[in-house]
Order: sequence, then C-alpha cells, then structure tokens
Amino acid sequence: MSNFLPNELIKRLNEEPEFNMQAFLQVHENEQKISSIRINPEKLPDPTSVLSISERVPWCDRGYFLEKRPVYTLDPLYHAGAYYSQEASSMFLAFAMQTLSVDTKPLIALDLCAAPGGKSTLLQSYLSSDSLLVSNEIIKARANILEENSMKWGGVNVVVTNNDPVSFGRLPGFLIC
Repeated sequence: MSNFLPNELIKRLNEEPEFNMQAFLQVHENEQKISSIRINPEKLPDPTSVLSISERVPWCDRGYFLEKRPVYTLDPLYHAGAYYSQEASSMFLAFAMQTLSVDTKPLIALDLCAAPGGKSTLLQSYLSSDSLLVSNEIIKARANILEENSMKWGGVNVVVTNNDPVSFGRLPGFLIC
C-alpha cells in the first residue's frame, strides 16, 4: 500500500468513515515541507520585511508560515534570537497564554521538560516582565541547548535548571507547563 507510511497506520485510518485516503496519500507523497516560525517581538517587530512569509498562524499572533524553509545554520536572524523555528501546532500554547492573560500579573512559571526551548521562549514572550520562568531539563546535554536558546531569545526573567522534576514538587505557587 505505501512505502513511506506504516501500512497498519493507513489501514486503521481507512477504517474511519470520514477519512479520505486519496487526499491523505496525496499530501504525503507530495512531501511538501511546511515551515513555521515564531518571532521574537523584541528583536523582530516586522518579520515581513526580512523573511518570506506566506501567512500568519491563526492561533498565534507571533507565528508565521514561511514560503520556503531557510537554512537556519546560515541565518544571522535565527542565531540572534529574532525568531524560533517551531511547528505551528506547538504554538497553540500562545492562545492558551493569551486566554489566561498571563501578562497582567507577576507569575512564577515552571516548564519541567523545557529543551530545546520552544515552549519556554513562547511562554517567556507572553509572561509579564515581573514574572519568573524556571525552564528545567533533566538531561544535561539538552539543558545546555535550552540555555543557549534562552540566551538567544533574550529573556532576563528566565532561569534554566537541570534537575529531576520530582525536586520541584515541594515548591508552592508555580504555573506548571
């Protein structure tokens, strides 16, 4: 049936009444890669002037789909923390943060599994400047990547830790993400 998707997956999906196998296979055979980014408003207020934007991500006011995927390793804007490469589905957290109005009061937020930094940089962008974000990663090598991405993003109200999540169980008052 397919050499690029598991046959069992396609078989089970095809059992669903609303599943359109022909459309599903066509999309996957096309292999079109859709790239999305989330901008850092402090560093890149107008991304349309320097990036090839195709459209905005509907649920994230700072998320954009790109016309073509850039070579991130060669892009100085990426290395400067002007934007973060992130799947659009992961940007749904922005909608939740705006709905909760986390920018209206100081909070202490905890991201327990924070590497490589997508959730943390997103959360940091929506928290009030008086808030504190603790970004934790249990795996040391990944914690180093998290620290680098947090530094690029530029948050002064972020602390990166490398602890077992159990260690945070005793701390009161955290918004846990």
